[in-house]
Amino acid sequence: MRAILTYHSIDDSGSPVSVDEAALRRHVAWLASGAVRVVGLEDIATLADDAEAVALTFDDAFANFAERAWPLLREHALPVTLFVVSECAGGTNAWQGRDAPGIPTLPLLDWDALGRLAAEGVTLGAHGRTHADLRSVAGAALQDEIAGSGDRIAAVTGRRPLTFAYPFGACSPAAEAAAARVYRCACTTEHRPLEPRENPHRLPRLDAWYFRRGGLETWGSTAFRARLWARGRLRRLRALAATGGAP
Repeated sequence: MRAILTYHSIDDSGSPVSVDEAALRRHVAWLASGAVRVVGLEDIATLADDAEAVALTFDDAFANFAERAWPLLREHALPVTLFVVSECAGGTNAWQGRDAPGIPTLPLLDWDALGRLAAEGVTLGAHGRTHADLRSVAGAALQDEIAGSGDRIAAVTGRRPLTFAYPFGACSPAAEAAAARVYRCACTTEHRPLEPRENPHRLPRLDAWYFRRGGLETWGSTAFRARLWARGRLRRLRALAATGGAP
């Protein structure tokens, strides 16, 4: 089974975007055990369908990535992609100046820190200029959010990102087309493993939040796959309810 595992913040708040450090340490110990192969995001979709492999991603570039996650990942030589919201570097995750209910407002890495991490081996990916829901953006503004994010990262760090993550996992046909023009692959938040002949610009990911109390150690089993299917179905139903049943 091939899958992309994604995290956001490493903190103790228990919020929907938070995994505590103790859980992360358990995850890293399992990942470093050799139970699965850990590869770069840009490589995961090129592996054989029956490969037992995982790619690691962190969205938003929280400051606690450098403090809590990267030292563990570096110690075990685990590759990771960190998705950066280019115009918010050094700020917070109060996107568009608004705090999100139930989500802690936390500092994001600044460009100096991002440059150091990239030099140490972290792969930087683009996550939009402002973390806008791309389904509500069109035309030149959409192109700027998607391609402009990568342009800014390249200009500041000297490293052009090859990967993109749709903010909130929100992808429209226009956003997919814009991402495909400039990135090798792009990620959604659809909660499932990779399938054969996966669309490289609509890659699904497994949310690490669902494994904060365990479960990764059953990777690839029938029970594991059933758990993913049930959780993914529930997320889709919630999304439909939030949009009044619209696709």
